[in-house]
Amino acid sequence: MAVEKGGAVHTLPRVPIDFTPYGAVLIDLDGTVYQEDHALPGAVDLLRRFQETGQRFALLTNSTTSPRRVVARLQRMGVDIDEGHVYTAAVAACDYVMERYGHGGGRRPRVFNLATEGVQELLEGKVEWVHTGGEPCDVVMVGVPVGLYATEERQRIALSLLRRKSDLIGVCADRVYPSPRGIEFGAGALTMMLAYAAQVEPLFTGKPQEVFFRKLCERLGVDPRWCLLIGDNLESDIWGARRVGMRTILTLTGVTRRRDLAAAGDGMAPDLVVEDLTELA
Repeated sequence: MAVEKGGAVHTLPRVPIDFTPYGAVLIDLDGTVYQEDHALPGAVDLLRRFQETGQRFALLTNSTTSPRRVVARLQRMGVDIDEGHVYTAAVAACDYVMERYGHGGGRRPRVFNLATEGVQELLEGKVEWVHTGGEPCDVVMVGVPVGLYATEERQRIALSLLRRKSDLIGVCADRVYPSPRGIEFGAGALTMMLAYAAQVEPLFTGKPQEVFFRKLCERLGVDPRWCLLIGDNLESDIWGARRVGMRTILTLTGVTRRRDLAAAGDGMAPDLVVEDLTELA
């Protein structure tokens, strides 16, 4: 086990981590709990420990999918988690849309989905879907530039709506993301392309934006200052959590390598660094 202090990593004796002082433990998924379709070392044991002890926890991801799909993925890895424990960037975006555009008088928010099936599932029956560039529209929601809801034709419709002053929400600000095919364009890249073309200012609701962490804490009923976040990304996990007052643990199983710690500013320095979750489980 190693702790980060002033840019230097110091080795400490391996001792059990006491999670009981925290109102909730927040755990990133990609690169922390799993990689593609397999669980990472210690992840299953740590989650089972939380379930057995009754520790309040939530699993986080900048994925544009729904909690139901994340739960199904975890089940294939031998982890049985309730949907209520999963908070995705898609959920954060949908929460924001319903709060911001849920007008009185019975009218539902008018939404164009340039995101994913997950967003469609989460908002089905709660909003009025926009289908053409000539309809009234409150907001365009953007995910990764692949899939059924992000075709080239739908991107052109989104551009038309934005030029007619619809608001623009990016499910997350990720520039790229890894896939079995290599590096892919992220939701942030498509959102910024549309923002530039339509000359509008986008809003992002995923990590590391404060709205993501604050909305999750509202759901959990805890103050961010009493939360501990465990993640693998210095920017989206550690920096995002520290901005709202959380304590943080960095695991080196994902995008961050030990060499990256020396270049990290004070705002990105985690409270603790571990090789993997076996040191916590």
